[in-house]
Amino acid sequence: MAVSVLLASGQAMAAAPVPDADSQAARTAAVVEAATGTSDIAPAPAPGTTVPQQSTANVKAGTATGHAVSITLPSARNVTGATAGKNTTVYPGAAQATDLAVQPTTDGGIRALAVLKDATAPREQRYDIGLPDGARLVELDNGAVAAIAESGTLLGGFDTPWAKDANGRPVPTSYRLEGNTLVQTVQTDNSTVFPVVADPKWWDKTKEIASGMVGDTWNSMKCGGALGAAFIPGSSAYKVIKNAGGVKKVLATLASVDTKKGALSALGSGGSTLFGIKSIKTACFDNLK
Repeated sequence: MAVSVLLASGQAMAAAPVPDADSQAARTAAVVEAATGTSDIAPAPAPGTTVPQQSTANVKAGTATGHAVSITLPSARNVTGATAGKNTTVYPGAAQATDLAVQPTTDGGIRALAVLKDATAPREQRYDIGLPDGARLVELDNGAVAAIAESGTLLGGFDTPWAKDANGRPVPTSYRLEGNTLVQTVQTDNSTVFPVVADPKWWDKTKEIASGMVGDTWNSMKCGGALGAAFIPGSSAYKVIKNAGGVKKVLATLASVDTKKGALSALGSGGSTLFGIKSIKTACFDNLK
């Protein structure tokens, strides 16, 4: 998660740019941006999302549903952030042999990054996730983690986790959940070259899956959220949506028809399964003729 875990008043930047290219913050930003690339780093956080000034304060992530989600960085000491590079806020020495960093992304998400500086750095990073009342985190079969509201609406989640060493080689990493704590484990070995960068990235999937969809006859955002919330391994809808090509493909199919009969026909044998799920029926089918 991977944690995908961004302006005046509730959306402030973390700190003034760092002019000294030789500073620790600038060096760490260069390491981080070599791992993440810079093409999707946003010049400012998206509305509803904030990068904190202090490492012990929470990262705030907005969602298309209007809910707020907070991410507590795994900081062992309170460090003031400094912004360097293309827009990477760095908290040098925030934990044992570990720098932390945060990047807003152009898709409205946000990355929280841990930079393990040497072999003495902890291999586990713990991110406490603040969710709306009744919401929960759910592990997905691709290693990602979804945040589901009490109503069943998809709030967003954390992309499949990744980690890279100083040579750009992948380092094995995974998430596990302990209640509302997202724990990322990084498995280094004797061949790992430090520093290692690991990334939980928060995404708002309801924005992603509804982008470019037609919404004049029905609410594609609402339908996408219902489909996304049901797209969880073990659910009755999971196999149907997966076999249909994923949430975007189902949305595109529904956008191409204007009757329930046409939708059921287009979705094939799985259409009746989706139609039988109340949240999906209400969000995706009820406005069709």
